[in-house]
Amino acid sequence: MKKYIFSRRAIIAASLTCLLLPLNSCDKDLEVTPYSYFTTANFFSNADEAYMATLGVYESMSSLDSYGWNISLIFDADTDIEQMSGIGADDWRTIAHYQGISQTTTFYTAWSKLYEGVDRANVVIERIPNMDLFTNGTQTQKDQLNRMLGEAKFLRGFYYSELVRLWGDVPFKTKSSQSGDNLKVGLVDRYEIYKQIIKDMQEAALVLPEETPKDERINKWAAKAMLARVAMFAGGYSLGADGTTKRPSNYKEYYQLAQKEINDVMAQNPYKLNPSYSKVFKNQCQHVLEPTENIFQVAFYNPAGTLGNASWVGNFNGPATANGVYPSNISRCLVPKPFYTSFNAADQRRDFSIATYSINNLGNKLPLLTTNQDERWTVGKWSREYQTNATAERVYTHINWVIMRYSDLLLMRAEVENELNEGPNAIAYDAINQVRKRAFGADIQGSRIGITLGNKGTGYTNAANVVIQITGGGGTDAAAAVITLASGGIGTIGMLRSGDGYTSAPTVTITSTDGKGTGATATAQLLAKPTAAVINLPTGLSKENFLKAIQQERAWELSGEGMRRADLIRWGILGDKLAETSTAVKAIRSTYFYPSITNFVAGKHELYPYPQNETDVNKSITRQNPKY
Repeated sequence: MKKYIFSRRAIIAASLTCLLLPLNSCDKDLEVTPYSYFTTANFFSNADEAYMATLGVYESMSSLDSYGWNISLIFDADTDIEQMSGIGADDWRTIAHYQGISQTTTFYTAWSKLYEGVDRANVVIERIPNMDLFTNGTQTQKDQLNRMLGEAKFLRGFYYSELVRLWGDVPFKTKSSQSGDNLKVGLVDRYEIYKQIIKDMQEAALVLPEETPKDERINKWAAKAMLARVAMFAGGYSLGADGTTKRPSNYKEYYQLAQKEINDVMAQNPYKLNPSYSKVFKNQCQHVLEPTENIFQVAFYNPAGTLGNASWVGNFNGPATANGVYPSNISRCLVPKPFYTSFNAADQRRDFSIATYSINNLGNKLPLLTTNQDERWTVGKWSREYQTNATAERVYTHINWVIMRYSDLLLMRAEVENELNEGPNAIAYDAINQVRKRAFGADIQGSRIGITLGNKGTGYTNAANVVIQITGGGGTDAAAAVITLASGGIGTIGMLRSGDGYTSAPTVTITSTDGKGTGATATAQLLAKPTAAVINLPTGLSKENFLKAIQQERAWELSGEGMRRADLIRWGILGDKLAETSTAVKAIRSTYFYPSITNFVAGKHELYPYPQNETDVNKSITRQNPKY
């Protein structure tokens, strides 16, 4: 089980730093006063106090205002692979459907959390080098303090990279807020900010430990991996203040930096793919730390089951679940059907990532495979069926939000090599094929299964009450359900998940929760494993076609993990993908729910508006982002 960096004691200690204010946080002039003991000169007197202050920098991530909900889940929609449910005035709907405005509260809460993290980091970066122990302590104490200094520098760089990704040019400050400071600083060009982000992350990597972490704290290799991502975003397309979307003229220099950092990581080989794709997310749901798969993650720990340090992962973004065997959830993250049909049927990511079913109070899966039920398909990776279902996790969960996995880094490597070599080389092919090999279960003993209906039985009155149980065979995750009845018998059944790891055909049993119906039978069959020709990308692809393959692979591999909208923006294809998906869903039915195409405006919605709460106070922000 994971060792939380936020124990009960650490939450209380770290949360004291919440009074280290962001740049502006109310509608009047601020007098920044050191409300917290953390801001006083007599703090930072020993390593424990420095550690508590450093945890406070991490803690800004562990909130619904940041990565527990807003930035992770809401800000990643709507795209070609995910959208929010319904129409309404809720911030999480208006933002996702490209209707957010400067007065939308969620923009301000996320903005404030990121700047809170920046300011807390500034305090740590300033105070630790002034500690007596930093110069005169034991080597162990010096190493500890240098690590904390590196963590603060990395986190400052990370928070600024997120501000730039979401808002473009933003206010920039590398000094902690003090009484009498002028907090009303103007916008700074994003590429100037990128210089400091890169510097912070490079300096952090020099002092962070190389060892595999035992908790959610950043280490050397994770800092380098995240720096590679930052460099790729800096070298990607972004919307400028003049309303044009372009990449910088020296973009290849950023890709070269990304290549160097990725190569440094790969030379040390600290990461590996879990052979089972599904196990990655089951481990997340069960709080099993997997630091060789999950490179950088946000810690959530909420022992009271209330709002503080809370996550909505697995509540907001899972299959619709009725309260009963499992806690209920609100299942707001929908998956458009064209994304489902884009998968190869043998790709095990499809049926695990996308829930084509709901779960009733008995814990049974109810198929959503008829009429227009395909509009209710949801993200499936963090289903309630995999969670602890502890009392404290019935509303807000302890599930960490993983910002980068190893497969992400492999796909970044493939993309960088393709870009810098004007086409894919052996390194690029190997990187993407490693991801695809895992996706098709190549390194798992056994295979997927299919199910064939035998006797149709008699007396069944409601397909939703018929349960298909699959037991034995050595595998996991296979699930099937009755779709239709015919004259009291079972008409059709459908596979909800083909599973993996089956070494023999499992037993299939058909029962009824209402006691009505009998005699139906079905048998399972092992499905042949995909060949290397199916798994691996075809050789000889052009640079353009290989990039398209990477763009699709990142969708299949990382769906629902918070990066798709950002990826589409840095590739300069967000509007194109929205239009393409709208055409595809309207071909299914003209009424298919997909509102973003009506609202999206190119040259506007690639950035968010500066929050009005901020611009009302900070008159040094003299413009709004384009078209807002």
